[in-house]
Amino acid sequence: MEKATTRDTKPVSVKDRLIAVLREDWLTLAIVLGLVVAYAILRTPSDSFASEADLQAALSTGKPTVVELFANNCSICLVSKPRVDQLERDLADHATVLRLNVRRDLGQTLAYRWSVTGVPTFFVFDGRGEVVYRRSGAPDVRAIEDAVASLPRPSD
Repeated sequence: MEKATTRDTKPVSVKDRLIAVLREDWLTLAIVLGLVVAYAILRTPSDSFASEADLQAALSTGKPTVVELFANNCSICLVSKPRVDQLERDLADHATVLRLNVRRDLGQTLAYRWSVTGVPTFFVFDGRGEVVYRRSGAPDVRAIEDAVASLPRPSD
């Protein structure tokens, strides 16, 4: 193993130096590790649509649809993900919740077309694909739920 020396020329092993660094910087390393774990948990998975036609088909099913345009490097998007996850569970019987990453081609195209200037941006579409609600910034869960509730229920 490689030996390093200190000022008094006493040999110090690389292992001992590594242990010394860990003792001094354990808090920094713990914070970085915590941030990596939080990002892995909070990041939103990739889009599930291969094309705009697939998305338009989903928007025209007769069921209300909530669309979130997000980016995984957006702090508000990451922080609000648990609220959007809960919203998706709460609306499961009444609406579909779709998430589109603006860093991907389809998300970029739709963000431009829908004049999205910041993320996250939320849309509620009626069953015919018409926008009935739009908001940029942290999700207003109550307003999104109210917008979905104001729409007629699809016939089963």
